[in-house]
Amino acid sequence: MNPPYPAATDAAVSDWEDQMNDKNTQGDKHRLAEIDRRLDNLQAKREEKDPPGRSALPKGMAAIMGRVATELVAGVMVGAFTGWALDRWLDTSPLFMLVMFFMGAIAGMLNVWRIFTGRGLAAGYFDEHKNSSDKDD
Repeated sequence: MNPPYPAATDAAVSDWEDQMNDKNTQGDKHRLAEIDRRLDNLQAKREEKDPPGRSALPKGMAAIMGRVATELVAGVMVGAFTGWALDRWLDTSPLFMLVMFFMGAIAGMLNVWRIFTGRGLAAGYFDEHKNSSDKDD
């Protein structure tokens, strides 16, 4: 049984070695260094123009209020729907709907708190703990 690809011949290996000589790799290294330098310059200009903030918050009060309203409504709606579904599945009429309604409202308020304290879309709530432990050292 023959392999699906031909075996490498000495001529093919020789051609490959010729292509990978030091002259080509030196030119490639120079080009890569130039690209890295240009990328660093562009990144520095971008950070000067728009410095990175603590979070990716929307700009403008209307955008922030829209996000606040969305967070509150979404939390309540998801909580109430989840509670309703659990009540139908477990036949416990208003119990889970009330519990999950309030849990959704709390989740929405927690998200609003994250918006106004600058946490934004950041994951986790441990920024303050990390910063205070760094100062103690």
